[in-house]
Parts: sequence; C-alpha cells; structure tokens
Amino acid sequence: MATKRQKRASHSPVTLTDVARRAGVSPTAVSFVLNENGQRNKHVSEETRAKVLQAVQDLNFRPDALARALSKGQSEEIALILWRTLSPVMADFYAIELITSIQRPAASYGYACVLYPSEDLSAEQWRDMHERIFARHPLGILASPTAFTTEDVALARQMGVKHIIFLSDQPVPIEQTYTIVFPSRALGYLAAQHLLERGHRHLALVQPGGAGLEAGFLQRLEGMHAAIDGKPGVTLDILPLSFSATAARSLAETKLVGPHRPTGIYAFNDELAVVLLGALTRLGIQVPQEVALVGTDNLPIGEVVWPSLTSMRFDTLDIGPRAVEMFHTLQQGLPLPEELTRPLVPQLIQRESS
Repeated sequence: MATKRQKRASHSPVTLTDVARRAGVSPTAVSFVLNENGQRNKHVSEETRAKVLQAVQDLNFRPDALARALSKGQSEEIALILWRTLSPVMADFYAIELITSIQRPAASYGYACVLYPSEDLSAEQWRDMHERIFARHPLGILASPTAFTTEDVALARQMGVKHIIFLSDQPVPIEQTYTIVFPSRALGYLAAQHLLERGHRHLALVQPGGAGLEAGFLQRLEGMHAAIDGKPGVTLDILPLSFSATAARSLAETKLVGPHRPTGIYAFNDELAVVLLGALTRLGIQVPQEVALVGTDNLPIGEVVWPSLTSMRFDTLDIGPRAVEMFHTLQQGLPLPEELTRPLVPQLIQRESS
C-alpha cells in the first residue's frame, strides 16, 4: 500500500529539477533544451538533448507557460483584441471564424490564440485589461484599430510586446506595426459592377450606424463610384440605416417607393440587407424583380432567407493563416514577403436576391 507521502508525491507537479535529476544533467541544460524553439542551442550536446527529451517524455513534464513567459520575457500567445461595432450576431460570427482560422496554423508553430473581447468596458477598465494582456508577454497582438489606439501601441511597446498586426480597411499609419487590409474598395467596385451587369442604373449603398465603421463605408463608396464613373445615366444614393426592423421599414417607405427609387442596393453587411429585405417584402416590393439586393460577409442567414441573399465576401478563413505566418516571420527576424501584405481578395456569392 502506498504511504501518504507517496500519494502526495504522485499528485505533485513534475518540476524542471525532477527532469534534470532523471536525465542526469543540470537544470540549466534542461532549460536550454526546453527553450530552443526549433533552433538548437550550441551549448547543448546531442547526447544531453536526447537525455532531456527522454526524461520529459518519461515524466510527462509540462512546462508552465506563464512561468516560461516570465523567464523568457515572452509567451507563445497571440492576443486577439476585437471591438464589437454593430450587433452581437455579426461580431460573434466574425470572431468565431477568425479564431477558427488562427488555431490550427498557430498550433503548428506551438502558439496559442486567446480572444479578448472589449465591449461594455469603461476607458479605465479597458486600460487595465490591456495592461494585464501586456503583462502576459504575448508573442504578438492582432487587433482592430478601434480597439487598439496609438497610446495602446506605445504602452504595449513599453511592456515588451514586439509584434502588432491590425485588421483594417486601410493601412494603419503607426510605425513598426503591420496591417492585414480588408478589400473594402474592391468590395464596393465588384458589387456595383454586378448590379450594373444586371441592368440597374439607379444604385444605392446602405450606410451602417455603428461606430468604427466609417472607414470601411467610405472605401466601399469610393469603389462604387469608380465602377459607375463615366457611365451616363447611372446614379448612386446613400441610405443610412441602423440595425432595426422599424428603421428598415421607415427607410423602405420613404426612399424605396416611387419611380425614382434606387433599384440596385448594396448593403454594408448581411444583417442590414436581411432587415431591409424583410421591410421590402412587407411592403409588397418584389426582390429581385423590382429591387435587387446585395449584402456583405456571406453570413449563414443569407442562405435561409427568401429570396436567398446575394453577398459579397472576402475569405475570413484566410486571415488566420496569414496573421500567424506574419507573426512567425517577424519572430524569426525576417522581412515579410509581399504575398503576406497584399489586401484580401473579394468574391461575389450569387444567389436569388439579385
């Protein structure tokens, strides 16, 4: 029968010293091996390395990630900081897709992705949360510029965070940061081109009411203007709309009836497109026979509404692998190749609403 001391020992966490004792080497040698990260330490022989790795396996040793971060000055964590800009549905879907796209490539390099949502926090709480994130010494931070300001970047630098990548509609002009650029202008251009090809001459862009979306809206508006430039008789209206059925009905009743209404509408996202689709249906306006409607983001709801929603999209699932590869390249001290800094590519998903 095991003694009480033996039972306690069996539940005690294995330490670096235990590994060193099992391998017959010094704790320093064990530390060297465990912190190699793919680059072999010249002070450790192959024989010693083999002994340490065998001892790690025999004892099922799991290094404490935070302790390693404190000792090395950096963890293997990628901190994802997002800002909810419109409604929970869109934000949650976007976050889930983003995390899904990051997890597998991150794991292949031994990194972990942690999401830090930021809504419903006061400025003081927001700063406190940032300081706690920085204190964990993440490998890098992936953030939207509405959630991460110039002051946040400066504080992150002071606390030792080396790599910061933004997700934005345009390059963020902060030194020593990088941006994965959403193709907002190209989205607007492609949507307008599609509506023109369907025979529409009176176009409209639905403007969202959420904070932090202005840059993306203006980029899409610019893209639509580029598509209609030089085409006689083509008009482009702006239709402001908040995310509510009442607002959508009011917009439809005042702007989408009569002979001079726009007949080809591009909505900033699928949520606004869906509430507008409902308002048009209730007013007896046929989609797409009378008014064609195009959304953005290719949310699952677009496939189940009637008529099903044509939508613009860019590959959210491409963001994760690209971001991880950027972090890993920067961590190796190498310049970023051109293919990692190009804007994402837009795509039209043709369905019944246009």
